[in-house]
Amino acid sequence: MRSSAAALLALSLLAATATADEPVSLLQTVSQWRYPDAKINGAKMADAATVNGAGDRTTPSIMCSTTMTTPDPVAKVLAFYHTLLTPAPEDEPADAEPEDAEPAEADPQEGRSVLFSDESEGRPFAMHTILVNTATTSTTLIVTRGVDEEETRITWKRYVRF
Repeated sequence: MRSSAAALLALSLLAATATADEPVSLLQTVSQWRYPDAKINGAKMADAATVNGAGDRTTPSIMCSTTMTTPDPVAKVLAFYHTLLTPAPEDEPADAEPEDAEPAEADPQEGRSVLFSDESEGRPFAMHTILVNTATTSTTLIVTRGVDEEETRITWKRYVRF
């Protein structure tokens, strides 16, 4: 009962803090990270239970997760996420803005860090991690495939702090 009440609270907090452009449901959030045509093998949202060293609750937060599978090779999956997470080059330099232009709104990805890591060397399987962090979220993608496996597995986890 306690975990379902916590999940309901988390959903309420997510809906209350989302802007018009932000997803408000687990599946909307997953869909933004879904590899094209990948099979989603269940998804979960739960209270992340952010606590301090004494075990006291410190921050309202949730944890979302899913595992996706695709027959596509690891290299193709990594190329997709690299393209998705790499900012598009700007057409004009920042100082070329006309004097009468409206001020630009704050970039929602400002301060975002993205890290790709390959942990495959010397192992009988491919293992890559992609870490994406902002001021209020931490997203991890773990892309794996064994030499004898027919599908690439993408494990997605997202922590959201309110």
